[in-house]
Amino acid sequence: MDIGQAINAIRKRKQLKLDAVAYDAGTDTGYLSRIENDGRKPSLKMLEQIAAALDTPVSAIFALAEGRGEKARLPDEFTEDDTGDHATELAQLRRSFRELSPANRRIAVELLKALERAQT
Repeated sequence: MDIGQAINAIRKRKQLKLDAVAYDAGTDTGYLSRIENDGRKPSLKMLEQIAAALDTPVSAIFALAEGRGEKARLPDEFTEDDTGDHATELAQLRRSFRELSPANRRIAVELLKALERAQT
């Protein structure tokens, strides 16, 4: 398995659409598709952006791609209940967060912390 296949496997496991990940990574759908289909190799910066869009560490992409053959399984960390219905909401939240100014990002984080505390 190579980097493109690993990205594809993680994206599909998290039930994220190609266009949503491409948008979050700051690239176009065609380019991400070429990466996933081994037509292009991403730069380190692009790999970091794709990993952020997948909400996955770059190291997890490399771990999946390295020497596990075609029968590689996704690490257990990808089986959390962070998929399904929440995937679209998380992608939307990431997009919105990236568009905020640094000051407003700090405010957003504090608001989320306050909401979390109010929940318990």
